[in-house]
Amino acid sequence: MQCDVEAIRTEMLARRRGLAADELSRASAIILERLLGLPEMLPARIVGAYIGIRGEADPSLLSSYRSFEVALPVTTAGEVLRFVVPDGPLVAGPYGISQPGTGREVDPCNLDVVLVPLVAADPRGNRVGHGAGFYDSTFADCRGVGNSGPVLVGICHSFQVVAALEPRPWDVPMDLLVTEAGLIRPGA
Repeated sequence: MQCDVEAIRTEMLARRRGLAADELSRASAIILERLLGLPEMLPARIVGAYIGIRGEADPSLLSSYRSFEVALPVTTAGEVLRFVVPDGPLVAGPYGISQPGTGREVDPCNLDVVLVPLVAADPRGNRVGHGAGFYDSTFADCRGVGNSGPVLVGICHSFQVVAALEPRPWDVPMDLLVTEAGLIRPGA
């Protein structure tokens, strides 16, 4: 089965950008409530999250709901993501995304749960991102022998879940998908 990843990416990005602010806020709030009810979140001490941009489901209010620490990604061109628990204001990073300027760095493999942004996903947990490969390259090594790594939770709007995506060899699948419409457990 072939799928045109670039066509899917273009369509989903356009649909996300077309969301009204109130629609985005409502969907993000529902997704956060679903996340907080996950059994995988109960023992979590440190959660990797992100600041939603351009219509992404936004988990940025997560830290106000729970007592776990939230680490945010720091992007540096050509490198894997670094995750930092901020101890000051966020600063402008590459790609127009706010990121911690200072704080305590956490090894990505030591995060308990990571909320992963995506452009599209399928019910098997395959994901299409923005195309830079930051999340795949960061978490590929966390899935090695003897290291289960963090639980990777893709969060998105329900329209971003498509019937099937063809995984590439370097893709790291999601353990769960959470949308405003429900929860998908690949392989369940």
